[in-house]
Amino acid sequence: FDNNLVTGQAQSGLWFGKTDDLWSFGKPQGWGGVWRQDRLAANAVSDPYLMTGFDDKVLHLTAHDTEHPTVFVTIQIDFLGTAGNIPGESWMNYTTVELSGTGYEYVIFPSGFSAHWVRLVTQYPAVLTAYFHYT
Repeated sequence: FDNNLVTGQAQSGLWFGKTDDLWSFGKPQGWGGVWRQDRLAANAVSDPYLMTGFDDKVLHLTAHDTEHPTVFVTIQIDFLGTAGNIPGESWMNYTTVELSGTGYEYVIFPSGFSAHWVRLVTQYPAVLTAYFHYT
């Protein structure tokens, strides 16, 4: 099977079923990152990351290398679902996280926090990892 390009592999994640069957799997969960040891310039903006549809949300931030003793990462939220793509619609600052040169911080969002999109903005150049965990 390994040489057949059209045969699904065990890790392919293909599922064939009805949409209503999804509810039998339980509540959605997910994780992923906008940065993974990325070298970022000052005022770098991450791609928007989906935030809606999950009850509990945590952001994990790690600074691997910085030019400044402290790095500030601002969490910006889109409550309207436009991801900043409509003129006049802007991102709202939620909070700013302070990281030491090689530090780790996490942010637990309130249960049921209902923003559609989230993105991150750095203040100074740094090598950062930012992962979201949703349940």
